[in-house]
Amino acid sequence: MSACNPGGVSYGFSVKRTNTIPVPGSPALAQDLAATAAETELSQADVIRQSLKLGLPALRARLGKRPRRRLSLVEHFKRLKGLELPPYLDE
Repeated sequence: MSACNPGGVSYGFSVKRTNTIPVPGSPALAQDLAATAAETELSQADVIRQSLKLGLPALRARLGKRPRRRLSLVEHFKRLKGLELPPYLDE
């Protein structure tokens, strides 16, 4: 018996196992996966997982690079209700 295991019972802790499943595909599909991964800034494995749920066109439409209007941090804070900004940020 030890201090960590007072009852003398041992537990087998499982180790996370991963299974790799090869999926047959065409060179065109591989190129499309690589292009979608580059466009969405996801790994190819993430693109495969997400495209199983959404499909490649929907994934590309949702996460693809497109012009996004980003607010400055000050503009973002000005839109928050109930937050008072210091006067020097009102400039």
